[in-house]
Amino acid sequence: MAYDMGEYYERVEDYDLEYQSQSELDQPFWRELVMRYTPQRVLELACGSGRIGLDLLHSPGAFQLEGLDVAPAMLAAYQRKLALESAEIQQRVTLHQGDMATYNLEHKGTYDLILLPFNSITHLYELEQQLGTFRNTFDHLAPNGRFVVDIFLPDIDYLSDALNRPSHVYLEDEIESPDGDFTMLLYSSRKYDPFEQLQHLVGTHEKFFETGDNERYLTKLDMHVFFPRELQLLFLATGFAIEAIYGDYDWKPFGKGTRQIVVGRKQH
Repeated sequence: MAYDMGEYYERVEDYDLEYQSQSELDQPFWRELVMRYTPQRVLELACGSGRIGLDLLHSPGAFQLEGLDVAPAMLAAYQRKLALESAEIQQRVTLHQGDMATYNLEHKGTYDLILLPFNSITHLYELEQQLGTFRNTFDHLAPNGRFVVDIFLPDIDYLSDALNRPSHVYLEDEIESPDGDFTMLLYSSRKYDPFEQLQHLVGTHEKFFETGDNERYLTKLDMHVFFPRELQLLFLATGFAIEAIYGDYDWKPFGKGTRQIVVGRKQH
């Protein structure tokens, strides 16, 4: 089966603008996580344009940070942002282009902490990809290292709408550009395949410029929906012990929020 993903990540500036508000929610969580675990070597899978990684570099600790992503445009944006940082920060970062399921890095077996934040696991569509990523990550971790996965908790009402009202269009957000030169409206329609647990999203981005011009484009994005026991079984089936599960970015217990943030540990 062919899946839609790439075009969504090609317009990096719009992607960053769309998710700037997410940083207020999850960046404090990841900073606190790093302070609690005090790792020496961190790997972020699906690191994107550096929204989380660059922020972590300004938290306490002198850990080495590596980022892996499959999208060249995202990594190029990360590199441009990194170039604005101090030489000391730049020396702590290494970026890799690669697939989560098949990566093989120089420091394999030495990472204290590997992160898969903000729904990026939803791009593992096939069972082979999912198992491959978890096994590969297990092998890259140092003994007692941790793998932390963050994804939304499935919303049954949301999925019901996607199943029964696939032609409905939702206004998701209205965003002002940082320079005030345009306003961007975000619309989406959703279709859900309950047998593949696959959510098909079609996004419409419409920009209204101060000059009076406007631009509209469509993006398609497929996301695998992970239910809680399914995600937990992926950890257990690939050798991890589940150390903790949180329900939100404020460390609520699982079931008390809208997220499933699972901490798996390589116990040796």
